[in-house]
Amino acid sequence: MPQKKAAAKKAKPKKRAPKQAVADSAKSAARPSLTSLRPERRDSRHALIDVAIEIIQAHGIDALRIEDVCERVGVSKGSLYWHFGDREGLIREALLEHMYRLGDEQLAVLNSAVDRFTTRDDYLMKIAGAFVDPFDASQVETRWQRLELIAGSRRDPKLAPIMAEIQRRHHRYLTDIMEKASKQGVLRPDVDPKAVAAMLVAVGLGSNVLSLLGEEGPRPEAWTASLIVLVDALFPPK
Repeated sequence: MPQKKAAAKKAKPKKRAPKQAVADSAKSAARPSLTSLRPERRDSRHALIDVAIEIIQAHGIDALRIEDVCERVGVSKGSLYWHFGDREGLIREALLEHMYRLGDEQLAVLNSAVDRFTTRDDYLMKIAGAFVDPFDASQVETRWQRLELIAGSRRDPKLAPIMAEIQRRHHRYLTDIMEKASKQGVLRPDVDPKAVAAMLVAVGLGSNVLSLLGEEGPRPEAWTASLIVLVDALFPPK
């Protein structure tokens, strides 16, 4: 009887059929995202980052104290230092994770628009709404959070290089999508994908000014129409 149990333990799980493995691989590759590219974390590490993000969002970076984070998670300072090295290391990882979360959904929408558009108008509407809808409260709040972090980094010499790294990573992912758009014939070949990626971010972040204009700002339909004209200019000539 013991020998039968041992044999059962040694039984290897069935391998996935080659065709299914290839299909799953292709399906995964078609959905690049920021969150899927970050390293896997242990539970305590993830919990420390989550609490750090909550504190930074609610009270700012200056309010983040190692003692408070450890107490809320229920771990020792030694555990935090083991994961992050020091307070700056925790802040860096928390900001990276926070920016991943802020940008991942938008990148997914944009990537889907490039991969799955059915008509020119369908593509234009998806692209226009992916980053720059100043009338979507959720998008506006996301952009304000990002702007606040960027502004805060200008006053903190330790935070500035961290935020610069985050922005460069985000720009690289967005540039990759624009390069794919160029190869698939939905971005004109005489424009630089890097420039388009930077323009989308600049227009998106800048659009938050509209929330301050009130009735003096443009109507939603007028904004969308103007934006579509702008995006349409990036489409290959008919």
